Amino acid sequence: MRPSLALLRTTTFRLALAQAGVVLVFVVALLVYVYFATIGQLVADSDILADQEYAALERAYAEGGIRRLNQEVVERAARQGPLLYVLAESNGAVITGDFQQLPAMPRDSVQRVDFSFETTDSEGVAQRSRARGQVGRLLNGPILLVARDLGDSAVITGRITRVLWTVAILGVILSVASGLIASWLASRRVEALASTARDVMAGDLKRRAPVRGEGDEFDELAEAMNAMLDRLERLMQVSRTAGDAIAHDLRSPLTRFRQKLESALEAPEHSGNDREALRKALEEADNLLDMFAAVLKLARVESNPNWRFERIDASDVLRELVEFYEPAAEEQGRTLRGEIAEGLKVNGEPGLFTQAVSNLVENALKYTPEGGRIELTAVRRPDGRIEIAVMDDGPGIPPADRDRVLERFVRLESARSSPGAGLGLSLVAAVARLHKGGLHLRDGLSNAQGGRGLGAALVLPAAA
Repeated sequence: MRPSLALLRTTTFRLALAQAGVVLVFVVALLVYVYFATIGQLVADSDILADQEYAALERAYAEGGIRRLNQEVVERAARQGPLLYVLAESNGAVITGDFQQLPAMPRDSVQRVDFSFETTDSEGVAQRSRARGQVGRLLNGPILLVARDLGDSAVITGRITRVLWTVAILGVILSVASGLIASWLASRRVEALASTARDVMAGDLKRRAPVRGEGDEFDELAEAMNAMLDRLERLMQVSRTAGDAIAHDLRSPLTRFRQKLESALEAPEHSGNDREALRKALEEADNLLDMFAAVLKLARVESNPNWRFERIDASDVLRELVEFYEPAAEEQGRTLRGEIAEGLKVNGEPGLFTQAVSNLVENALKYTPEGGRIELTAVRRPDGRIEIAVMDDGPGIPPADRDRVLERFVRLESARSSPGAGLGLSLVAAVARLHKGGLHLRDGLSNAQGGRGLGAALVLPAAA
């Protein structure tokens, strides 16, 4: 499509045409109003005045005959006024009046006439003028014409009309021209956005839409588009990282799984060894299934915002979790202690809330060394929100990596040797976002190495 045709099909140009149409309709309406407010009213006044004057002269003729009528016409014509008079014989020959010839011959007894005539101004220059009135035959045949000189009023009205038409034409031309210019400018901005979209579709995820800083709707669209592209680039990066992490984390259990099965096949038949090989293979399969279950759970949390929330007694749930995990902690040689305030209520999905806190406790149990301490505290913050913190005295996480470990499949090198998929904290962060809260990592309890472990604080809005 040629650029000129594409420009004519833009919404901006169509709006300019609509604006030109509005201007034209407005001017036409204004012309109609001016006509009825000036010429229309002038014509109506002229008709009334001519009718009254004609009736008065008709009475004078009835009372005094042709001589009285002639006298009245002479006297009235001699006055300096807007009315024009002509008295003529039945054949149209003028007897007296303002014209040497009768401007119009009556067809009926009395009829309305509208005619032009020539006059001279104060400098003797001839000019055309208009008059309107009525002409008719009186009894016994004389013809009487009484009209009003529209004069300067008609000239002024005509000039106003011409000016309005000129303004209308110029307005239409300017509207179309401004529409073309606006369409051209808008098409350049749209083409820049379209070019950005095409480059991104071609694979250039670094490309961004230009923002001029004018604060108009195109800048808002460009900023929204850039934010979307930033989000898309992050998701693609996460996807690539997730793929690499899955490949890395699945390779070891799958290799062990295959080796155990291969060793069992190559070993002599022995029911005890075979069962042990099957048991270890089953453990590896369970680990793989747990990984995929975590992926599906996280995807479900992030893709479905319509969970059914209800009022949860967080204090009771947290106390039950502490009682549940205390035996496991003691069995592993660790100490789990809980300090939970009374009356803590949150609005949320009970299963997800319990899963999030459980992930934090299990994460602390996994990385806290034997003989270590774990504390689960829950308090109401000064801002009214509920803070649930799980702190340990393990190796902790460096501050530079704390934001990164909340992403999917991100595992630090120090954690590669332990089982897991790097989804526990990601799931907790997703649950926190779903509940309009957040997950914050900080220093935990002091440990024997002189450092501090990890503290994970789940902050959620309190129920009303």
